[in-house]
Amino acid sequence: MMGKKSEKFVQNLLKVMPGWHSKLVRPFKDTLNREMSLETYYCLQTLRMNGTMSMTQLAEQLKVPKQQATKLIDALCSHQFVERAHNEKDRRSIQIRLTPKAVSYLDEYHLKNTAFIHMLEEQLTGEELNQLNSAMELLSQILPKLK
Repeated sequence: MMGKKSEKFVQNLLKVMPGWHSKLVRPFKDTLNREMSLETYYCLQTLRMNGTMSMTQLAEQLKVPKQQATKLIDALCSHQFVERAHNEKDRRSIQIRLTPKAVSYLDEYHLKNTAFIHMLEEQLTGEELNQLNSAMELLSQILPKLK
């Protein structure tokens, strides 16, 4: 039998998910201007934040199967956004890193596409933005505990 706290969480999740998708995920995805998929953007940003990673580490960070991460990396390699390098200590291990072209692209992209940030700033007060940010920080601490 589910506990009261778990039941309340499921009810709150069902209330939040439609708004989460329509008011945060979809507008953010729209700011990508069809230049890349949301998954590709996550991949690039994950590499940017973590530096050189193995395919296994990248797949774990992205929360996708290694095969799906490999497809993303293949596509990014074809655009010269990432490069594969053999690990000097273990030749079977491949390390993935951003190229200077990708770093430059992400820097320019961020400067060009601030529509999502402006939308948040226009529609929310400073206090509401602080609360939303605190909620995101809390989620980022709790979600990794779920398997």
